[in-house]
Amino acid sequence: MKIARKIVKYVMFVLGLFFILMSFDVFESTQYTFLEKIGGFLIHSLPGTLLILVVILLWKKELILGIILMAAAIFFFILFKFYLDIGEKLVTILVVEVPLIIGGILLVIKDKAVENKE
Repeated sequence: MKIARKIVKYVMFVLGLFFILMSFDVFESTQYTFLEKIGGFLIHSLPGTLLILVVILLWKKELILGIILMAAAIFFFILFKFYLDIGEKLVTILVVEVPLIIGGILLVIKDKAVENKE
C-alpha cells in the first residue's frame, strides 16, 4: 500500500504538470498582445500550479490530501460542465476526473486502514 500512495502522489504531480502544459495553448492566438498572453497563461496554469502545491504541502497528511483531491474532482466536474455531454467529454473525464477520484479514494482508504490497524 505504501507504493500505491507514492504512485498516487506522483500521478497527481504529473497531472498538475499536464494542466500547465495545456496552458501553453494561449500563445497560439494572434489577436492578443504578448502581455495579455502571459496573463492568460498564468490564469490557465493556476489549477495545475495549485494541484502541485497542494500535493507538495500535504505530502505527509494523506487524509487531508485525499479529501482535497476528491473535492477537486467534484469542482472540476462542475467547472468544466462534464455533466452536459458525458459521451463527448469522455476522454477528458478519464484524464482529469478519474486520477483525482481514484487518488483521493486510495489516500482516504489508506488512512482509515491505518487507523483500524492501530
